[in-house]
Amino acid sequence: MLVDTGATVTKIPESIANRLGILPAHQAEVQLADGRVVVRGESEAQVELDGRRRTIPVLIGPDQEEPLLGLTTLEILKLKVNPVTQRLEPAKWIEYSLTH
Repeated sequence: MLVDTGATVTKIPESIANRLGILPAHQAEVQLADGRVVVRGESEAQVELDGRRRTIPVLIGPDQEEPLLGLTTLEILKLKVNPVTQRLEPAKWIEYSLTH
């Protein structure tokens, strides 16, 4: 699975979604990197990492397209990409509001 910080959400192939029992709840218009707009099935999935279970939004794409791990999933799982090592690392959530 390709980690794509330019992709908003995670995309999984339809065959995998079917095997996991993930059905599209809605249809979503999605803009691709080349500017085209396509319609994808949209749903939610449960993921678990290091004993922490989270719900993430997923898009369901055709089987011939590569699965993508998108930025929203990384943020929900508190992960970031290290651009030097090209590995995922733990991250902290960021809050930029002023506290008094």
